Amino acid sequence: MSTRIGIVGGGVAGLIAAWHCEQAGYTPELFERNSALGGRVQTDIHPEGFRLDHGFQVMLSDYKEVNRYLNIEALECRSFQPGALIFDNKGSFSITDPLRVPRQLFSVLFSRVGSLRDKYLIWRLTRQLAKTSREECFVTPDTSTFQFLKDFGFSQKIIDSFFKPFFGGIFLENSLTTPASMFRFVFKMFGSGDALLPKNGIQAITTQLVGKLQRTIVHLDTAVDRLEGNHLITADGHAHYFDKIILTIDPALLMPNLAGQNVQWQSTTALYFFSDSPVLSSPIIGLVADEDSPINNFSELTQLWPDFAPTGKHLISVTLKETPSKHFDPSIIANEIKQRCQYTGALVFLAQYDIPKALPVLDTLQYTVQATSLSLTDDIYLAGDYLLNGSLDAAMRSGRLAAEALLISLN
Repeated sequence: MSTRIGIVGGGVAGLIAAWHCEQAGYTPELFERNSALGGRVQTDIHPEGFRLDHGFQVMLSDYKEVNRYLNIEALECRSFQPGALIFDNKGSFSITDPLRVPRQLFSVLFSRVGSLRDKYLIWRLTRQLAKTSREECFVTPDTSTFQFLKDFGFSQKIIDSFFKPFFGGIFLENSLTTPASMFRFVFKMFGSGDALLPKNGIQAITTQLVGKLQRTIVHLDTAVDRLEGNHLITADGHAHYFDKIILTIDPALLMPNLAGQNVQWQSTTALYFFSDSPVLSSPIIGLVADEDSPINNFSELTQLWPDFAPTGKHLISVTLKETPSKHFDPSIIANEIKQRCQYTGALVFLAQYDIPKALPVLDTLQYTVQATSLSLTDDIYLAGDYLLNGSLDAAMRSGRLAAEALLISLN
């Protein structure tokens, strides 16, 4: 078809939008400022043979859009154990979902994570959200996650020891100011599905989505500097005309009239270490509940996938609460991990990933919207998780809805 469609941004939303345009018979052109597609869904192969995702990431198996677009079986995923291993100044203890791991019921009841009432409330909330649709998680009048937990009756102890480190690591903010609708949605997804990691790292998601594209023209290392009418002006000064355009990046970056309306972002920093013997005994996420610790969570990825490291090596991922200063010494983190896990061997630093735009900061969250609401003008459409909620599921859904809106306009 002769209609020219341009897509700015080669992350998940852009790839989904391109696929839908292809399915309708069009040949879109996709512009990506970096040298690879996938946006935040990337994996590097370290020179020594370690597989390093750009930050600790998992794919939740119950995401509806994930199941729409991905062949999960082909990704060869393995799942982390439900629950978490919690470290505080008294030692460590585990908490699991007794509805999914019944044999752990008594260990959960008598763990130090909170009172018996707290554990009853976890059970009650799990049951309540199991009967709540994904859409309904977002329609309840919203408050902060912290206030929601307090209003539900949870004690400050369990909020500090479990909810803050666990969901703080997901939301990338430990005060739990994130709207409670996102908490309800994520809590439901963890309760009904698994936290998966593909065999080849998180970039396997990107690889599979890119493999679905047959006709899309991809321009890598091509930054779009501004938008003038229906022309995309790239950083090298070239103007590219399109009949329809999908922007999967913040439109304020390209359109001067939207200045001051920029999307705000949560940042994160991930560190990778390796050891010669196991640091943890199982594929479970470790949470640090001490407020003065710089660590939010850590896990031993080779407990899931030994191939993430050379033979005989063990790969540890650590997510920090804040991006450290330039003069930060990773050995401080290594020593804390060793002390908490009572590990006597060496923990060798591998890499640091600072991710300034990890999650959008949103006051109002939505599960979905009408496709036509994503049109900025008659010819420009918006996509990206910042339009709905900060998740892989939302990124995919926004790409689909933007493409649907564009295609409706052509019909």
